[in-house]
Amino acid sequence: MNVVIWLEKYGLLLMLLFCLGVYSPDFSNKISMMDRELDVITDNLAQSNAFKQVFWVFVFMFFSFRFFINTEINKLKPIIINKILILVAICFIALLSAAWSNYPIISMKRAMFQILFCTSVALGLCFSYYHKSIELNLKGAVIICIIMVSLAIIQGAGFNENMQLAGYLKSKNTMGINLAVLIIISHMWVKSFDINSKFLNVMLIFLFFLLILTQSKTSIVLCIIYFLMIHLSLFKIKVITSFFTVVFFSIFVFIPGVSYHLNDYQHIALYVDDDFFTGRGVIWDALYYDLTFFDEITYGYGYGSYFGVGIIPFVLDDQYSFLQYISSAHNGYLELLLQFGVVGTCFIFMFFILSMLKSNNLYFHAALIIPIFHNVTESTIFRDANMAWFLMLVIIVSSGIYLVSNEVKSKRYSVI
Repeated sequence: MNVVIWLEKYGLLLMLLFCLGVYSPDFSNKISMMDRELDVITDNLAQSNAFKQVFWVFVFMFFSFRFFINTEINKLKPIIINKILILVAICFIALLSAAWSNYPIISMKRAMFQILFCTSVALGLCFSYYHKSIELNLKGAVIICIIMVSLAIIQGAGFNENMQLAGYLKSKNTMGINLAVLIIISHMWVKSFDINSKFLNVMLIFLFFLLILTQSKTSIVLCIIYFLMIHLSLFKIKVITSFFTVVFFSIFVFIPGVSYHLNDYQHIALYVDDDFFTGRGVIWDALYYDLTFFDEITYGYGYGSYFGVGIIPFVLDDQYSFLQYISSAHNGYLELLLQFGVVGTCFIFMFFILSMLKSNNLYFHAALIIPIFHNVTESTIFRDANMAWFLMLVIIVSSGIYLVSNEVKSKRYSVI
């Protein structure tokens, strides 16, 4: 098979395997203490290693070139360009934030990576749909993931000391969310793009069994909620996802931002105990305090300029507290507020809403429940190349491709 065609068909699989952590497996003995941080593997992925840079620059350049010279996908081009422009607009906000960041080079570098990442995923999915290789990509990802988990178990490194499955990753929570997202992506693509595969159906059941072995309660519950929601009507699903999006955005972003400017600062950490959600109460309280103490709540610190810059934030720099080890806000909404302030975060949410306005697929809308709820306790929105952020991109782009496929079907039926 021609190498170029092979890459067009299976480039999405290569990207999916990167986000699943297959290229950087950990077959060492697992320590359950590391499960405190979902970001253990995410931070590893975010490091400036040569492989990561070469990989994403290559897939971006390859798919961009093939996209512009290929005239056979002209029907897909308008909707794909539309989705990419929305995602790039979000990345542009991140790039713009470098202007007031204390670490402008870091902000610019991480924003540019997001442009490469978002564009590559969108184009990879476009070509996968064009070549009708989505099913093969799914099978490849599922099989390789199961093989990697099996290898970890065989080597005696698959479970931590509490017998929770971490597989080939360092954390059982990371393994949990990866499995949950893989299950949901597979299911929504199978249902949306008319893929009839008994093999995939059996494998999804096996993946769910592995998910249970991780004992990652959040991931298990979210996966179950998805499968319950798909039995509702599209209207009810849209109401549920819209309601919780507005509620969480208001609680964690809008109310703190507006109340601060009205000189009556209110935020959720004032009303919960320090040990709320296993210590998240004290984390959130420190971060909301930080935003007002340094007057950064309006525009934030800049993209990627709060955590992961080599310096412990001032309010967390306590040698007698576990806060010094915190590497994320443990809340995606709050982390966006830290980076972009209330102004930038409002714009980002506006673009996310615009990206799903025309979508009429209940599976994609049901899958949104994962990033909406998962980011209450973890930070995965607009965060490097992890599976939860990959899911968000896939939902946005797939919704556009689904519209095109429906238009093609309707024209075909009208001719008949």
